[in-house]
Amino acid sequence: MLTLALDTANDRIAIALAGEGQAIARSESISRGHAERLFPLIDEVFAAADIEIERVARIAVNVGPGSFTGIRIAVAAARGLGLALGIPVVGIDALCLIAASLDEPADGPILSAIDARRGEVYAALYGPKGDVLEAPFAADAETVLTRIGNRATVLAGSGAAILAHQAVLSGRRVPPVDVMTATDPLALARLGSLADPASALPRPLYLRAPDAKPQPPVAGLLAQAPTP
Repeated sequence: MLTLALDTANDRIAIALAGEGQAIARSESISRGHAERLFPLIDEVFAAADIEIERVARIAVNVGPGSFTGIRIAVAAARGLGLALGIPVVGIDALCLIAASLDEPADGPILSAIDARRGEVYAALYGPKGDVLEAPFAADAETVLTRIGNRATVLAGSGAAILAHQAVLSGRRVPPVDVMTATDPLALARLGSLADPASALPRPLYLRAPDAKPQPPVAGLLAQAPTP
C-alpha cells in the first residue's frame, strides 16, 4: 500500500511517501508559513518518486497534540486530498509517533512526552509493540510520574528531559532519555498503513484549551459617541 504522510504539528513540515518500494521523506524546519510550504513539499516528494499522486492508496496525518494551527493545516490538507482521490485518511497521534520513531527498539514500555508549556507535558505510555498502556493526557511532570510509576523503560520526546529532571528532584529512577528533536515521517506513513480507518479518525487531538485567549475589549472603544 502506497501511503502519503503529512505532519505540520510543530515547528516543521514533514512529508513521506512509503510502500510499494518507495521510502522517500522530506522535511523543513519552519516556525510559520506551514500552509504555504506544505503542497510544494508534497510536490517535491512525488517528483523524487517519479510517480503520480493518484497511485496513493491512503493518507496518514499527525493529529497532535501540538501546535493548534499547525495540526489543523495538515488535517485539512489530508482530508481534502483524501476526498479528491477517494481514499481513506487516518489520524496518528503525535505521542504514538514518538514511540515509533526511536532509533533503537525498546525492550519495555515507552513514555512519550511533549513539552506543552505552562508547566505541563502531554504524555502517553506505549508498549514496545505500540499497544496503548496509558492514553494521551496533559499534566504537570510530577503528576505524570506518579501516574506512570516505574513502568517506563524509556523517556522520549521534547518533554522527556522535563520528566527526567522531575524524577531526579523526587528521588525516582531515571530511565534512558531520548529528547528526539524530530519524529520520523516514514514511521508516520508506516503507522498510517496499519491503522484502521474506522477508528483512527483524522481529527485534531486537543488535550487542553488553546493558549491564545480572547483579548478584553478596550475601554471606551465601542462606547457611543457623544451627541454634538
